[in-house]
Amino acid sequence: MSNIIKFPKPKGKQALPAFELDAEKIKKAMPKASTVKGVFAWLFLLVRLPLFLVMYWLRLPVIFLCNLVSIPMLLAWLFALYAFPDKSAMVWGFGIASFSAFVVSWAYDFILMAISPQDMMMTL
Repeated sequence: MSNIIKFPKPKGKQALPAFELDAEKIKKAMPKASTVKGVFAWLFLLVRLPLFLVMYWLRLPVIFLCNLVSIPMLLAWLFALYAFPDKSAMVWGFGIASFSAFVVSWAYDFILMAISPQDMMMTL
């Protein structure tokens, strides 16, 4: 005994039914703005906590590396400013490297405060 399913054969080509585009029906079918905002807020909370935890976990090595660059470059900048005032490219290089590492460190902490799952005071 074979299990064969027989489908009915269509009778000629049939036209697709015409769709009426009614703006009121479309507006009723679309989700409300508050629902969309709620879904995005929920997704933001869902992504924010794991992102925060990973960034917080990596905070120690990131800040350590930034300080490892920033502090010696600051001292080198001060020394070069005193010892080699005529070599402005070297002085500017040390200063920019030191300040850039400091800004990366500050921005990393600022991002951590911004995505923290609990409200944090953003003042010193």
